[in-house]
Amino acid sequence: MSSSFPSEEELQDAKARLAAAIGSGRSERWCLALWSRFIRLRDGGCCLSCGSGEQVQAHHVFRKTIYPAGRFELGNGVALCRKCHWLLHAEFNGKPMADEPLNARGGDNQDEMAFLYGLLADKADERGLDHDEFYFISDEMLHFFNRWQGYDEFVERSCRSQLKKAHEIWRNMPQQWYRQLADEMGRILLMADLLRERGQ
Repeated sequence: MSSSFPSEEELQDAKARLAAAIGSGRSERWCLALWSRFIRLRDGGCCLSCGSGEQVQAHHVFRKTIYPAGRFELGNGVALCRKCHWLLHAEFNGKPMADEPLNARGGDNQDEMAFLYGLLADKADERGLDHDEFYFISDEMLHFFNRWQGYDEFVERSCRSQLKKAHEIWRNMPQQWYRQLADEMGRILLMADLLRERGQ
């Protein structure tokens, strides 16, 4: 199904309506409805994953239950059809525990987030849309991603947009994971050495 992409003026207008609602203290429900409308409009009313134009919904790439401050960020939303949206939430749709790994209960997947942020960046490039204008992700949200991933500081200098930085953060395995893997491998090798010594 072909999509009908809006003009930049239409996007600016939808973005301004959302900003005005947030700024005037409108209800979260109202603001989320405007956010959803913007995301679906920006993405041409079609699922960016499969291209369907049926039952298109706005999906938070990174859960608003984990990072509520990111619930209205334009770069944290992607248009998905109902089926693709359901597939992302099929395993687990509750609030993950902050002290557990991201996908400990299923439903939150680093690869999916990297894919979706990358997809948004690619679509923005295809359409010539400014990433930081229509796909904005705040520094605070990026810092949160860094901390969640276990990075002391992650700066991808080749990334010119916040959206591409988000993609890079989720595309790379966290440093903490590598440290844990190295520690575990060290324990395994030590145990193997001890067993070999006892066997001799």
